[in-house]
Amino acid sequence: MNTENHTKFLFSLGVVGVMIVLALGQLTGNIWFHKAKSMSDRGVLKTNAMERALNVQPSHSFYWFSVGREFNNLSIESGVNLIERRRLLEKAEKYLKRAISLEPTASLYHYHLGWVYVALSPYRPSVKVEAHNAFQRALLLNPTNTDFRWGVANYHLNQYALSLRRDTRTGLETDIDWTRRNFQRHFRAYLEMRPPREVSRVLDQCFAVTQEYDHLREVIPDQPTYHFRLAQFLNQKGMWSLAKKEFELAISQDGSNPDAYHTYGSALLSHEDYQEALEMWKKEQAISPENPRSYLVLSKTFWTLKRKDEAIAELERLVSIHPDRTSYRLTLATRLEGARRPEQALKVYQDALKKDPENHQIYVQMASYWTRQKDFSEAEVALSRAISLKPSVIGYRDQLARLYFQQKRYSRAIHEWEDVLREDPKFMGAINGIARSYEEMELWGQAVRYYRQALTLNPDDESVQQKIKAIEKRSEEGTGRS
Repeated sequence: MNTENHTKFLFSLGVVGVMIVLALGQLTGNIWFHKAKSMSDRGVLKTNAMERALNVQPSHSFYWFSVGREFNNLSIESGVNLIERRRLLEKAEKYLKRAISLEPTASLYHYHLGWVYVALSPYRPSVKVEAHNAFQRALLLNPTNTDFRWGVANYHLNQYALSLRRDTRTGLETDIDWTRRNFQRHFRAYLEMRPPREVSRVLDQCFAVTQEYDHLREVIPDQPTYHFRLAQFLNQKGMWSLAKKEFELAISQDGSNPDAYHTYGSALLSHEDYQEALEMWKKEQAISPENPRSYLVLSKTFWTLKRKDEAIAELERLVSIHPDRTSYRLTLATRLEGARRPEQALKVYQDALKKDPENHQIYVQMASYWTRQKDFSEAEVALSRAISLKPSVIGYRDQLARLYFQQKRYSRAIHEWEDVLREDPKFMGAINGIARSYEEMELWGQAVRYYRQALTLNPDDESVQQKIKAIEKRSEEGTGRS
């Protein structure tokens, strides 16, 4: 082998050797790092393992970051005294700054360094500026990270609360204004990246820390959806006058949203402002005439106000718009009965049956109608039909049994309730119904047996206890049958 080839061979061998050493170093570093990560407990052993990984791979930024974060975590463990806590935080600062020097565009590193500076501020007050700068750099590098934005907003919110609690001195007002503007700005930016439902979380957080409602409008984006959320929040907190202004502002920004009118109407109703509530729902109805919501709430409110004709008129309009919705017809029939217009109610029931002849709910409601009209035979026919259509609903059998009891047909009532108990042995209505039936028949022994069964299921029912005592007294007096 000539000299030139020999030199090339040695050079190649050296390169391979270096690559092997680097690979072994990287492997050793990874081994130590993953060994550290697998340690469930924090402490000296874990940080030592991480530092060994750094000795092998000193240019690996994530290793430096991980060690720094671990020292920060150790500083907040219980039992750590103030001196030790400062030492751990300063080590965390050192490692995180080294990680940033190796990878200055890693936003996560800046964000964690910011929190280390926050923790160090009681020892070194001047680092507050560095904390702010670290957070700013993290957000500049990663402006869409909502976790960063939430954390920074909360940092400034807590700084604002601390400023409010300090003694008055020169420059304090500026500090209060600065921290307030910052938490408002960051929460607003957070909300612009999150769904509107997050408004409640932000407002709750702001109030929990500051215990004040001022400046909340500046926390939310200036959009109708957010103003509605703020209005609902203020209403829940009992600040109705402020809430009302927010509702009106939101509607002024978007007057074509039916949900806005409906929500505001509901809030007005909760404060017994009936007339304004009705006006809001009528506006909702004008924008969205096929939506049943406004008709139902208008009808209910008119009924509450004893304006029964208007309540019925809203339901009649609703039925004309949605003729295939049986539930609306049944609601209308119930209102007609309540307004003492039984003939019209019956016609609505009959029309509902023509549209939906296999609907068991119509028969059940008609049974109640016939019972109120004292036409028990028609009520029995209707209930029997409901049971045949839906035999699994034991409540229908219970209703039929009650119908028989009302007619003093106690044996038939007992028979139906026994069928109910075969399906559900703990059905209290059936147990009490049988006991009452036997009591009416003066079969005291049977009555007491079922009352005792009811008492087993509900030992604290004093009325049943009194019933048993009264029946036993009658039995002792020799009245009735055993």
